[in-house]
Amino acid sequence: MLEPYIEQNSKAKVLVLCSSGLDSVYNLLKAKQEFSEIGVIFFDYSQKAVAQEYVHVKELCQALKLDFIKVDLPWYRNLESSLISKKTEISKYSSVKEADDSLNLPEWVPNRNGVFVNIGAAIAESRSYQFIIMGLNKEEAVRFPDNTKTFLDRSNALFELSTLKKPKIFSYSVDMLKNDIYYDLCKTAELLGIKNIKEYIWSCYDSYEKMCGNCESCLRLKRVIKEHRQENEWKDRFLR
Repeated sequence: MLEPYIEQNSKAKVLVLCSSGLDSVYNLLKAKQEFSEIGVIFFDYSQKAVAQEYVHVKELCQALKLDFIKVDLPWYRNLESSLISKKTEISKYSSVKEADDSLNLPEWVPNRNGVFVNIGAAIAESRSYQFIIMGLNKEEAVRFPDNTKTFLDRSNALFELSTLKKPKIFSYSVDMLKNDIYYDLCKTAELLGIKNIKEYIWSCYDSYEKMCGNCESCLRLKRVIKEHRQENEWKDRFLR
């Protein structure tokens, strides 16, 4: 169980990978609840959403008074993914089911989480962070294998050989669905004194003035919002 392990190490230094999406914001808030010394990494890998993601993560870190680390990966712009390439449009869907039924993964970014956790491990080892936390979820793990508990387990096995200080990586949400993540996110934000947590979340694959509302990431968030009957609170955050 994760909880006793955290209780025994509550004074540890923790590094959180945050993109401003629902999962990573949730994990950042949970880390803030449990640990006193936290650093936050944001990755710029030339993603189309980088402008909005960066602003939202930076503002959340300022609100929580957390150390902020920006890592630039300019070479990613040469790799193929609709989240990066200007030649490929981001897929638009009418529903989450349509996305789940799709056999194509144009939004897959080659080895993204693999790269992220290894850079995180390097920074953690260099700056004496004992834990690395990232936002994963059971729902998207069906489509994206780097969202699974197996991914975390094998990353930890790699760190046993690739680092000397052997930081541990985990995710509070790896066994959770989006609906449960959102429910606990709202409770956690309230306990931390954050009244408008939606202002710090950017779950869109692009950087419009508002979230597009029909990419896969937007649709998953909108479904959760609808299930919680909070459409009115969020309606000004989406283009459609």
